[in-house]
Amino acid sequence: MVSIRPLTIMLAFVLMLNTMAIPAQAQDETATPDILLPGAFLGLRQALDIALQKHPIVQEASATMKAASARTEQSKSLYYPQVYANVDSSAGAGRINPRFLIGGALLQPNLSAYTAGVIANQRLYDFGFTRNLVESSKMAERAQEQAVQAGRAIVAFNVQRSYYTSLKRKRLVDIAEQTVRERGVIKSQIEALHRQQLKSKLDLDLVQVELTNAQSLLVKAKNDLKAGYTDLNRVMGIVGSTDYVLEELPIEVRPQRTLETLITETLGHPEVRRARELIGAAEARVRAMKRQHLPTISALASGGNYQTFDSSQNVPTGGWWAAAAMVSMPLFTGFMIENQVREAAAQQSAAQAGSLDIEQALTQQVTTSYLDTVTLAQQIKLGEEQVKTSQEALQLAKQRYRLGLGSVVEVTQAEVAVTLAQTRLAEAQYDYKIAEVTLAYAAGMTGLSETAARIEPNGGH
Repeated sequence: MVSIRPLTIMLAFVLMLNTMAIPAQAQDETATPDILLPGAFLGLRQALDIALQKHPIVQEASATMKAASARTEQSKSLYYPQVYANVDSSAGAGRINPRFLIGGALLQPNLSAYTAGVIANQRLYDFGFTRNLVESSKMAERAQEQAVQAGRAIVAFNVQRSYYTSLKRKRLVDIAEQTVRERGVIKSQIEALHRQQLKSKLDLDLVQVELTNAQSLLVKAKNDLKAGYTDLNRVMGIVGSTDYVLEELPIEVRPQRTLETLITETLGHPEVRRARELIGAAEARVRAMKRQHLPTISALASGGNYQTFDSSQNVPTGGWWAAAAMVSMPLFTGFMIENQVREAAAQQSAAQAGSLDIEQALTQQVTTSYLDTVTLAQQIKLGEEQVKTSQEALQLAKQRYRLGLGSVVEVTQAEVAVTLAQTRLAEAQYDYKIAEVTLAYAAGMTGLSETAARIEPNGGH
């Protein structure tokens, strides 16, 4: 007879394990994926979150900041006592720590001995060397904190730029597909009329040429879109597919602040703040290196025990202690201190030049992006009018062709004009968003453009 109780216990145990596994599984589903599946939805906010967690630039900057923090603590170690323990042993005619033992000139009886002790060294005053060294390390650490913010900003900027570029290429694919469909319909109509001998073979050939051109442009647009998805994966720092469902973001042309205001705001950019912290760190290091020419006052204390292995020897043994004060001043170091001062001064000049270069580069980037937004805003307005006009011209050309008042060349030219107008409008719209993102980054915002900042976590607006 089979017992039911063990089977019941086993089923209960399995159910308990499954219940415990549910929260972990739910947690895994909300975690940031390392690989996105083909055809998955990818919103801009999601892409930004992935990049700010996974991109090597952010991880490298965070690790470097930890290293800078450790260097600051290393500099502070000079404020504390340096304590060492020593254990020595000797055997033979020598003695532990002999002052003179040259070629056996000091003959002593063979003796085995050991000594153990502790020595502590406390720096009391060094005329500001330690203080300036610690200050330099703290500023370098703050500079690295700004480097982390700058890394997050550039990663967010690259993600937004790549995302809008992919949206633009997706729009161009849609335009190309629509063009292929429309030219395919016209070809079918003319082909039917040609079979009824109402249209010539020339008309059919001309439409076929335009259809082939549209198909060629569609192939190129699709390949460009795949390349855009690949670049999007790279800027997110993950391995992903080349086929996503992207979020349709609104294209709004908004008035920008004045150029002078935007240039002033670049002074708050993380790269500028980082450069200024590096200048301060270099200046403090120059002061620290110069202080090495001055004396250093230290206190020393030591204590321990000395014993021999041969009690018959008439050698004093037992505990001991000692205390002393020491003033040390370098007289000649082989020009080491002088060259350390020169090195620190050169690093200070390099930091100042680097700060100036960053400010000039951001000023130029702000100016260029601002002018791009102005130009592209005007192009968007003109592009919308051009699309409307070209579509009306296409409808008129089709009607004239059906009535026999126009040729197929007019129809194909009108179709080409519509495609070009739609393409230019799409490029102007998304290039405007890219310029807006670039302007927001260069003006020292947090790395998120105003459009991205308004996106809710669920992808709404």
